[in-house]
Amino acid sequence: MARDLRPKPGGSPSPHRAEEEVEDDPFNPVDNDPSALDDLTHAEFIAIYRDASDNIRFAKEQMWRSLLYFSAGAIAVTGYGVVTKWSDPQLSQYLLVIIWLCSILTVLIILSLQWWQSAEHQKIAFVTAKWSSFATAARRRKSKGMSDVQRYGMLAAMILYLELVTIAVTRIFTVQY
Repeated sequence: MARDLRPKPGGSPSPHRAEEEVEDDPFNPVDNDPSALDDLTHAEFIAIYRDASDNIRFAKEQMWRSLLYFSAGAIAVTGYGVVTKWSDPQLSQYLLVIIWLCSILTVLIILSLQWWQSAEHQKIAFVTAKWSSFATAARRRKSKGMSDVQRYGMLAAMILYLELVTIAVTRIFTVQY
């Protein structure tokens, strides 16, 4: 029932505003202004959009895999130390250095993947700016600022996790000596 009361894009204005001029809201355009792109260029833009979207999904997946691989490595190294009861102090110190190096490398990998995602988002923004007004309105429904807050908040959480795990493993190793 509430859907019936909502104005529809391109539809007639509500009965309460029949005499008034209908405003053209950028989030809900009344008329669709088609893109000025020819069919071949439009197809190329769609291919670029899909490629950028696939790249973003791939980069996100790689970020999570990097975190998973680091976690598995930290668990394995700590488990080895616990099982062997830290019998070889030199090997334990060597493994601790490896954990720190892996932690730093994982942070760098995650940051570079985040940078790549940002470049792909810019590519998508450029391509979709050339599309119709309805497509532009649909893309504007999601706030870029909020997306950035979510994306960089998750990045900060990932980096914080990596460093806290590294510190925890360091504490476990150093308590033994």
